[in-house]
Amino acid sequence: MYQLKTILEVVYSVGDMEKVKHFFCDYGGLSVIGEYQSHRTVLDFWSLDDSVSASEKLIRFADHAAGSLRLIKYHGVEQKYIRSSQNPWDTGGIMDINLRVPEVAKTFDEIRDLGWHGLSDPLLQKMGPFELYDILMKGYDDIIVAFTHRVQPPLELPEGYKIPSHVYNSSLTVKDLAASQDFYVDKLGFSLLNEYEVKKDEPIENMFNIPMNMIEEVTCKANIFSLDGTRDVMFQTCEFEGVIGKDFSAKAKPPNRGLLLYRCEVENLPSYYNTLVQKDVKMHRPIQEITIEPYGKVKCFALLSPDGVWWEFIETIN
Repeated sequence: MYQLKTILEVVYSVGDMEKVKHFFCDYGGLSVIGEYQSHRTVLDFWSLDDSVSASEKLIRFADHAAGSLRLIKYHGVEQKYIRSSQNPWDTGGIMDINLRVPEVAKTFDEIRDLGWHGLSDPLLQKMGPFELYDILMKGYDDIIVAFTHRVQPPLELPEGYKIPSHVYNSSLTVKDLAASQDFYVDKLGFSLLNEYEVKKDEPIENMFNIPMNMIEEVTCKANIFSLDGTRDVMFQTCEFEGVIGKDFSAKAKPPNRGLLLYRCEVENLPSYYNTLVQKDVKMHRPIQEITIEPYGKVKCFALLSPDGVWWEFIETIN
């Protein structure tokens, strides 16, 4: 029998490795735990030509392996931006990653000086059972990062870091929330942790930068999932009723720039793969043996969500 473990990594395809590393590590306090050259088996798995190479940095908060961020810089290949000039209500690919910070307003002021831009000023949000200060910031490679500080229930963070957080959550904007729930729960076997919606009853500023004359007509509905049923590493699907955006699904693939894919850990991966095949889940890449450092040789397969999100599932070969 298989066991779904966690989202081990979010892979982020960067244009300038040192600039991105400087932000997360030199500013934020996260650590580079390894620097690697992408193994040829991984590049083949992504169907990239032999002329293409790539370098990588694996970034973690402290010793927290789950929710790591793997930066990858491709060489010798043309790239497009995955979510070019994006808005939160645009579908396809990974819309954002979420990081906790001690004080959102302070983070907001500091990282604007590093070239980041807010979709709004920091706002107090009510999301299901949680009350939090939240700010969506556009950064390098047209990615969005949500910086959050939870007010209720209170959450104590480690001291001495500007970003004391692994990637604990991320957002996928979808066309059909019910279809995505069916895919992740009924097909993939993930756990649904929570459902909530955000709707404003007056024309006020909002974290998504939806025009104030439209905000009363827009409802954001969301589902929160995890692989293992815990809240250590989650992701959420969001549907924006009342506003239509662009669809970036076709660009959400290697070697394009931006938040590229999820890499998930599974115990007894062949059993999980066979279970998905029996449920008629279409495989984007069948099981293959590839080498991903620092894990070494792994079994890996990949599939795409209904909105074009690239999911990889791996198990270390002992």
